[in-house]
Amino acid sequence: MKLLDVNEASKERKKGQRRVDLFRRENLHTWLLYFPPGDVQTMHNHPSDRTYYVITGRGVMKGPNETHELSPGMVLSIPAHEYYEGSNPYDEPMVLLGNSNKATPEDLAKAGGQRSEIDEATGKRIVYQHGGGRDEGRLVDD
Repeated sequence: MKLLDVNEASKERKKGQRRVDLFRRENLHTWLLYFPPGDVQTMHNHPSDRTYYVITGRGVMKGPNETHELSPGMVLSIPAHEYYEGSNPYDEPMVLLGNSNKATPEDLAKAGGQRSEIDEATGKRIVYQHGGGRDEGRLVDD
């Protein structure tokens, strides 16, 4: 068993860092996700389900066909392979507690990698094999 204080864990965040991992177990990952005022994620998806709980602040979570206003105490579930984009158009930071299960080999094969984004310039999908960094991405859907 391991107990963490979210407020203390948040102090370990480096400037500009959006995600701070709290727990990485074999089948469950838990983290804090920070959205400073004006921050917008790229539309992307993951090969496993995600759940986000709003700890502080307000923000917006968009999918291809829906938009949700987020505020403290709300919880949002995003199914595997569903595209979404988080943003904070407000003046105060938004902090989310996120968790997901480890993607199965079948989910990874279906997704083609750990994460996919939509390239804004071309509208094509970029697949990341190891979860981030433009140098690891490759364009697909040619």
